Amino acid sequence: MKHIIWLCLFLLTQLWALAQSTYYNGLQDELRTKNGLSGGTWVFFNDETQALNAAGAYGILASSTLDIAGQSFSKYRELSFNRAPANNPWDAGNVWNNSAAIRKGDVVLLSVWMRVVGAEKGKLNLFAERANTYEKEVLLVAEPSNQWRRYMIPFEAQFDYAIRGLSFGFHLAYKNQTIQVAAPSLLNFGRAYPLNKLPLQIYQGYGGSEPDAPWRAEAEQRIEKIRKADLSIVVKKLNGDPVSGAKVKVEMIDQAFRFGSAITANRIAGNNRQDFTYEQKILNFDGKGHGFNEVVFENDLKWDAWEERWFVSNADLVKTTKWLRDRNITVRGHNIVWPGWTYLPKDMKPNSANPAYLTRRINERVQNMMTLPGLKGVLSDWDVFNEITQNEDIANALAGTAGYRTGREFYVEMMKKAKQLDPKMVLYINDYTTLDQGNLPGHPLYERTKQYLKEIKDAGAPLDGIGFQAHMGNNLVSMTDVKTILDDFYQTFGARAKITEYDYGKLVNDSLAARYTADLLTMCFSHESMDGFLTWGFWQGAHWLDNAPFFNFDWTPRPAVQAVSDLMFNKWWTNSTLQTNAQGQAQIRGFKGKYKITVSYDGRDVAIDTIDLSKDLQLNISGGTVGSRQVIDPDFKARFANPAPAGSQLAMQFSEAPEHLQVLNLQGQVLSQIAQPGPQFDLPLPAAKGIYVLNAVLKGGRFWSGKLIVE
Repeated sequence: MKHIIWLCLFLLTQLWALAQSTYYNGLQDELRTKNGLSGGTWVFFNDETQALNAAGAYGILASSTLDIAGQSFSKYRELSFNRAPANNPWDAGNVWNNSAAIRKGDVVLLSVWMRVVGAEKGKLNLFAERANTYEKEVLLVAEPSNQWRRYMIPFEAQFDYAIRGLSFGFHLAYKNQTIQVAAPSLLNFGRAYPLNKLPLQIYQGYGGSEPDAPWRAEAEQRIEKIRKADLSIVVKKLNGDPVSGAKVKVEMIDQAFRFGSAITANRIAGNNRQDFTYEQKILNFDGKGHGFNEVVFENDLKWDAWEERWFVSNADLVKTTKWLRDRNITVRGHNIVWPGWTYLPKDMKPNSANPAYLTRRINERVQNMMTLPGLKGVLSDWDVFNEITQNEDIANALAGTAGYRTGREFYVEMMKKAKQLDPKMVLYINDYTTLDQGNLPGHPLYERTKQYLKEIKDAGAPLDGIGFQAHMGNNLVSMTDVKTILDDFYQTFGARAKITEYDYGKLVNDSLAARYTADLLTMCFSHESMDGFLTWGFWQGAHWLDNAPFFNFDWTPRPAVQAVSDLMFNKWWTNSTLQTNAQGQAQIRGFKGKYKITVSYDGRDVAIDTIDLSKDLQLNISGGTVGSRQVIDPDFKARFANPAPAGSQLAMQFSEAPEHLQVLNLQGQVLSQIAQPGPQFDLPLPAAKGIYVLNAVLKGGRFWSGKLIVE
């Protein structure tokens, strides 16, 4: 009889185990039939009860395992965070660990079902990470709805993992919420399949992605108002008569709004890892001659890198800055002080109890960087401090010592010192605690950031600019939230702003990335506080996440290249040919920036110059000036004696002898000059083929300009 009872109990146990594994067996069948993926080893329990109950909840988090009917799974775990948002989303969570080993290079599929209780979307981090160092294999900021959805994320293991060496689960402390999760699993396919063979389900999107989203029309209205100016050009003869029918060519040279990337100095300007393609993409981003108009050195100017000369010498960095400025590319300074021990020179932390040492070193650093020849007056702006909200080591070390109640008073001191050393420099503070993480007003980190900036401003220190990092990861912040953040900071501080560090996570596919990048750029371009948009790297071969937004390792462009080029160099770029009316006037409303203006009359150019259209402008072209240059009476004659450039010299004839003659390249650099050449002379030709400008200064302050083509 005992044997019969034992047999019944054994059969019941087996039936129970079979029922518990049904979902996981079905998942393997689905992967085989839909995706062609056979086998796989479970490196986490393939039993629902064991899987759900193996979790460890931490923080103020209530959890329980419950039954459910009508789904492919039979149980779920309910996780409730019944508090206001915490400082960090990881302050409360639910964590599992692998129950079998994983080798570096194995391709693993993470899968879990989840939904939120209630009508409002949830928000959580779904992660897989190294248990001892928190290095991430997966990090997705998900916003589950109240409908069950399965999330599937493949990853290729970066490390060997012993049992319990990998943690995966959820960070839930974003908001007061209850999340239900079911059927968590890790299925290891070893090296049988490439990563892109495994399915990816993450329900990516972002608020405002719809083609008819209301923010788009509102942004266009703001762009028309704040990014454009009226240009009126009046052409007259020396006697004051208007010139009707003159052709006025308006060619944009540079957009006022800054667009560019973080770069590494050693890859350009003849430095030790010179990369011609890398250099050319900076200068010719879209393949049509349009390049970045602003860059920032990713690491070269950081305190430890500067002192230890990680990549280039200090002299080479100054030379590189000049090389960029000679090509009309502005350069940001990043950063003077990053006040966490990890990011400071090695001697700082051992002297944490010596406030005199710390303040002396910081003062010397600010003094050196704000006064360095080749950087002072050359950089467009400086991030004086980087990430002060989360890196408080210096402030904490100084707190309670003489003159420092909170320790943050040194932010005020250094901002004031920097402005005294270079009054014209635009001083920024750069941080990631708002836009970067999608935090909104009311979130502790968001409010702490504002508090620290208010302390600086209220103490009378200059706060010229706010740098918004935008390392979006796999969480694409909605357009309305972006505008809320930018509005709030501009209304509070009245400071200029830039997106200083943009990129996105590897789970964001190329098509979505292109749309989001274009939309984020549009929202920023439409905001009155914003002066620029910089990505944190542009090529996969030199990117901290190996996921640059624009170019793959082999330099093939990703879709975002075309998306942003269509905006920056087409939609927001003004090129036009006008004709003067009976009053000698031609008008256009153009995007703010630098322009080349060419006025032609009777078949020849009578005026060429560059202007800066930063506000409504009327340009009068007559016997007076165009910008800084004078123009000539149309009666002046000049011609080449030879029919076309030939040899090393060109015979020329003028109707009168110029007082001075110059040959310039198209960047305005003077290549050669001839004083009092006479009405007939031989002009030495530039050695390189190309188009050049020939300027002649005549008696009475008159001026003539013509094109010179060397073939």
